[in-house]
Amino acid sequence: MTDLSTTRARAWALRRSDGMVMGFTDHDRDLAFDGLVFRAGTGMTAAAVVQGTGLAVDNTEAAGALSDAGLTERDILAGRYDGADLTIWEVDWLDPAWRRVLFRGTVGEIVRAGGAFKAELRGLTEPLNKAGGRVFGALCPADASSSEIVTS
Repeated sequence: MTDLSTTRARAWALRRSDGMVMGFTDHDRDLAFDGLVFRAGTGMTAAAVVQGTGLAVDNTEAAGALSDAGLTERDILAGRYDGADLTIWEVDWLDPAWRRVLFRGTVGEIVRAGGAFKAELRGLTEPLNKAGGRVFGALCPADASSSEIVTS
């Protein structure tokens, strides 16, 4: 294995809501692994992926240029990237078999401006941020003192 500090690149695999899978890399040449070509020159970059331990929510963002080679404004407006599955790897570009997953999650809100985009990346623990279930309190209409059983 080579020194990853000098041969490191990032690769993104994006599965859109219509099933189309796209690969991108920040390397200056295309990379290929897992049966997918990760295209260079798409202008895609990602902020540092900050991951916590336990059940902390891991979110980050990606930015890039809107282009025919990458993400198009038409596809964004059509909602094809809403909730798209995303995996980001750190890859040894000399030997892509040496890689590790940095992030796995979905694409959240996408903001477009000036021919570019910025996308929120939501980690797998994002659903833990959503409130769910019922809340029972002192003013709850349920009557726990009733022992009546209703059968039909």
